Amino acid sequence: MSDAEMVQMEGASSMHGAAGMHGAREADDHHSDDMVKAHERVDQRAAEPQSAQQALDAAVAKNRVTSVGDFVGRLHPLATHFPIALLLAAALAELLLVARPALGLERTIRFLVAGGAVGAVIAALLGWFAAGWRLEDRSETLGLHRWNGTVIASVAVLATWLAFRSQGRTGLRVVLVVIAVALIAQGYLGGEMVLGPNHLGIR
Repeated sequence: MSDAEMVQMEGASSMHGAAGMHGAREADDHHSDDMVKAHERVDQRAAEPQSAQQALDAAVAKNRVTSVGDFVGRLHPLATHFPIALLLAAALAELLLVARPALGLERTIRFLVAGGAVGAVIAALLGWFAAGWRLEDRSETLGLHRWNGTVIASVAVLATWLAFRSQGRTGLRVVLVVIAVALIAQGYLGGEMVLGPNHLGIR
């Protein structure tokens, strides 16, 4: 199936859903002229199917970049993969080091933590561009995702400092456990925003 055909199918599904919603609202208020007219407009649009190419062109136009900040924010999903992989790998390497100190993974862990911290800071900044520069969000999920990501980036910087210290590793290990748990929660929150509530079907 081509991209154009996929966009066409998605558009048709959303249009039928909108028509059903308007129909339900009209049933609740038979005397509302506005509802009747809205329903008729939806039916009229649904009766005029777009070709696959027209649907694709409309979707492309709708997603066109509007500003530099808009473009920068759209890089956020791409940037998140690297710090997630590096920081989780650092936590796993530290766990291996606990079990087998002779492996000598200290230098590898420093590299993983430092790279993950740099990536986390970049991903967090891009996330702020994507979600907007504000302290409160109307969406609770977005608010949790925003501040959890910001905290992850900050704690990753702390983990880098701890990794390069020569005294003890207890602090680093505690911080890496916190980061690993926070990353799992962050991934879940991101999925909730992209795929919708209860996207794992566990509630």
